[in-house]
Amino acid sequence: MNNDGGTSAQTQLRPRIAVSYAQDAVSHPAWFSEVLADLARRAVAGLDAAGANAVVINASSGHVFTAKDYDGVLILGGGDVDPARYGGNTTEPTVHCVDTVADETEIDLVIGAVENGRPVLGICRGLQLINVAFAGSLTEDLGPESLHRIHQERPPMATHPVAIGRGTLLAGALGPGETMVRSGHHQAVRRLGDRLRVVAAAPDGVVEAVELARRDEGWLLAVQWHPEAEGTPDGQLEALLEAFVTACRERIEPPGLA
Repeated sequence: MNNDGGTSAQTQLRPRIAVSYAQDAVSHPAWFSEVLADLARRAVAGLDAAGANAVVINASSGHVFTAKDYDGVLILGGGDVDPARYGGNTTEPTVHCVDTVADETEIDLVIGAVENGRPVLGICRGLQLINVAFAGSLTEDLGPESLHRIHQERPPMATHPVAIGRGTLLAGALGPGETMVRSGHHQAVRRLGDRLRVVAAAPDGVVEAVELARRDEGWLLAVQWHPEAEGTPDGQLEALLEAFVTACRERIEPPGLA
């Protein structure tokens, strides 16, 4: 905790947030690992600016992480979730960079966080992983005409609009209606997970954000795009992380109230 003298106890609280991605998965080519590391650095810097202490954890390490050790959990982007996890097509040739250890680690983190009242934020793979964690399934490949990625080797992020529903956590952070996002994925939600609801979609109908259907079950938000990517509209990452960190801070019992 920081002690600034003139600030209140509540504003001094710096939540401890687990930031999870597969840092050294053997299935990831070097260039992909570098991209993930750069995105993680941007997310960590954003959390720091929002008033949180980020703890980066390596989901591919095989170490067992416990959600109760943190005040919130952020699941970042990465490789495809193993189709065997959701009864998908394990022979789909476009499925790549699968790391079953990371899948297991992050599913346990998500479920543990929700069960223990820790807020959860998911980005790209994070949304897909969360959907699978709640017994949903994925479309293994959106096809070569998909607007959600640029179809070339080592592609940059694509830009496209999404429509955000009113009365949602996402709308509270970014406002309702259309906003532009940066994305780079070839998979998407097929069957929506139990206890989740869709709160944003792309023009082609692809699910772009999900939340828990019942707000009293906790704070969970996942977006299919990369707000931490270069070229994202100004303020988008900051707004999402501020909402997340505020939720994490609110679950911390202020001093003197034990």
